[in-house]
Amino acid sequence: MTVTPVLSAETLEDLIPVHRLTRDQRARLARGGQVASLPAGKKLVATQEHPWLDYLLAGRLCLLKGDQKDIVEAGSMRACHPVFEPGRLRDSAVALGEAELLRLDRQLYETLSGDRPAPGGSLDDLDLSEAESALLMRFYHACKSGSLALPSLPKVARAIQEAMSDPNINSARLARIVQMDPAATGGLIRLANSPVYRGAKPTADLRSAIIRLGMDLTRGAVVGMAMQKVFKTKSPLMKQRMKAVWNRSVHISALSFVIARHCKGINPEEALLAGLLHDVGEIPILDFVSRHYREIDDDELDAAILKLRDMVGELVMSYWGLGPELVEVVRESGHWHRDQGDRPDDCDIVLVARLYRMNQSESRGPVPRYDEVPAYFKLGLGFSETAGKVDVIAEASEELAAVIGMLKGGA
Repeated sequence: MTVTPVLSAETLEDLIPVHRLTRDQRARLARGGQVASLPAGKKLVATQEHPWLDYLLAGRLCLLKGDQKDIVEAGSMRACHPVFEPGRLRDSAVALGEAELLRLDRQLYETLSGDRPAPGGSLDDLDLSEAESALLMRFYHACKSGSLALPSLPKVARAIQEAMSDPNINSARLARIVQMDPAATGGLIRLANSPVYRGAKPTADLRSAIIRLGMDLTRGAVVGMAMQKVFKTKSPLMKQRMKAVWNRSVHISALSFVIARHCKGINPEEALLAGLLHDVGEIPILDFVSRHYREIDDDELDAAILKLRDMVGELVMSYWGLGPELVEVVRESGHWHRDQGDRPDDCDIVLVARLYRMNQSESRGPVPRYDEVPAYFKLGLGFSETAGKVDVIAEASEELAAVIGMLKGGA
């Protein structure tokens, strides 16, 4: 496959959504673009092409979307759109004869268009050692080339996500899916019998537990429990790191759930999942380092995680197809001064949960006061000046413990 640079802004002016950029912005995007010559039969995989916006310039492609096949011809209206649609990372395409493909840097486009916050500067903006910079660049190139190993969404989590999209789903069918995972089955029954949710008498069967908890909480709880399998590594070097990420994610997930239950218009189960996955980008980073570095300085690894976890987390969320709301949580929940609209969303919930945890247990550097964070005011939370705690969290210790125990598989 031959690759040549693109130097003209005019090449981009008819492409959607790139045409929305100014001419200067298109010129900047074009300077980082490439034209690739594809031989007949060349296969493109959406996961590997994710760092790019791909456009067909010449020839034809067969786009494979599950069982569906679509032909894309250069010069057609379809060819004015990216080859791969947003969020469809399981699609692929095959060149039908020789073809030419334009690749544009997705991250740069999103920054120029305002579809994402500008990244935290270039590598030069960070005080990095030579070793830290080398690690960052090696990992970044693995992302761009599509060679980065991404974790798979657990089978039971995928099954329950798909089932919940069916408006006719019922507790019996949901119970059959949950039974695929014995740990999730036990966790739901324990949660249904916890002090927060138990009824007049204990429940011993899964379907009764699902009825007591409700469909939404069942979905969030099962997906959350299944995620423990994702936060695993065989590397002795990274086991403690991965365990720390899991414990932190569980705590923030439970905090997000409790906060959301006191906020109108927020689905607590969605907030639970958002909190659990907000730092999912650390998993591929730790896996990559364990594979390619026998020894690494903690400061070097911390620098890599700080710089790359949001970008990698966004990649994982898109790969799993969990929706733009969760992608936004991964991307923006660490931006303390985020202020998107008047109504709170899941990202605001997770942001405040992260801030609460850092204030209470693990502050690593300057942390803003609650009254400096727009998300806090949107949520309308009470605050105890003397205890330094958000009131709704301080008053929900029993519920918090129940959710943490459920996610960790404890009693």
